[in-house]
Amino acid sequence: MTYKKPFAALTIGLLCSLSSLSFAADEPSVTLDRPGAGSVEMKIGDIVPAEYQRESLEIKDWKNRKLKAPEQHEQWVEIKGKYMLISVPTGTIKEMVDK
Repeated sequence: MTYKKPFAALTIGLLCSLSSLSFAADEPSVTLDRPGAGSVEMKIGDIVPAEYQRESLEIKDWKNRKLKAPEQHEQWVEIKGKYMLISVPTGTIKEMVDK
């Protein structure tokens, strides 16, 4: 009977870890193959490579693509089949949407 508390704690711990894994799998991400750096997985909060922070890559018809309006100093770009809302000054990914 003294093994019930450790067993209950172990069971709760396993359930929590499995739960966190399922949420992590749902987080959108994109994998880029970077020459000389290997594969890099990008997700919300990460910084996109400098080449994606250019105004020339900005998606200007975001309304037609059913994307929300970017705020000041933000732009939508397309990377590997996903639309990413990035902060232009920092390159930080603020949102990621499937194409």
